[in-house]
Amino acid sequence: MNKFTDETDKETVNRLSQAAPLLAAIVDELNFTKAAERLNVQQSAISHRVRALEEKLGLTLFERSTKNLRLTAAGKILCEAARQSMSVWQPALDKLEKNQSADQIRLSLPSSLAMKWAIPILPNASSEGLSISLEVKDDLTDFHHDDTDAAIRFGVGPYPGLHAIHLTHCKIQAVVSPRFLNGVVDQSEQALLEQKMSLLSDRRGAKDNTGYHWQNYFEKTGSLIEPFTCKHQFDRADLMIQAAVSGMGIGLGRTLLIENDLKAGFLKTLGPSVNIESSYWLVCSASFAQSKRFKLLQHWLKKEIQATVNQSHAIQ
Repeated sequence: MNKFTDETDKETVNRLSQAAPLLAAIVDELNFTKAAERLNVQQSAISHRVRALEEKLGLTLFERSTKNLRLTAAGKILCEAARQSMSVWQPALDKLEKNQSADQIRLSLPSSLAMKWAIPILPNASSEGLSISLEVKDDLTDFHHDDTDAAIRFGVGPYPGLHAIHLTHCKIQAVVSPRFLNGVVDQSEQALLEQKMSLLSDRRGAKDNTGYHWQNYFEKTGSLIEPFTCKHQFDRADLMIQAAVSGMGIGLGRTLLIENDLKAGFLKTLGPSVNIESSYWLVCSASFAQSKRFKLLQHWLKKEIQATVNQSHAIQ
């Protein structure tokens, strides 16, 4: 019959879990006295706990002599498990401490949002008691493997397994640079939008199911141009918008990406703006959502977004 029956398994596992730091220290030092100093306990306490564990298991874990301490086969198995256990717990404890501290927040967000909106407002964070490090990443953040604290995502949502806060709804809007209009005879909105070869587009928006593409815009405004081909295509929204600023054609802007350029006079709106299903979301792990830093971050982001949206209304 197996010595470790169902009745004793739970108690044995609990004892081994409690003894993990002790066994890890002993195997590193191979000396009870040094292990005791490392753990800041009496040497007699080490000896007593090891003896009690051996009696519970019915196994000898260490071969003792006046000069040496050696591990038995059973001791090697358990001490290696103890080492592995400690290697897992220490990083977890470090991460937990980081989540609860007031250190810098690692915020992940798409490159377009970083360039056109987040970087200009970043200096404002310090007034809210925040220190933020931006991590530019167009792919989704894996919170289980990355050191990222939170991320801003653009999409329909929700995001299963993550804590998600809705930041703002989103509109899309045709925009054009005043320099593009130089020499254009018919500058009416309808005439400009019918210039199919003047349209600039973002490849990602056309295939990521966010609704950020010209086809969706024309369908919602009731002015569908069929068929049409964009003059230039880009891999990022900020590149497409910058091309519009440079006078290369008519860009498709969206909330938070065009307000600064509109305010500066680099762009002007063309035609109506339309709502899309996608929004901006603040997402993070459940543990970080309980931290004071998350609450500060959430408050600051919503305040900055509201200021940007109000600025857009004032321009229009």
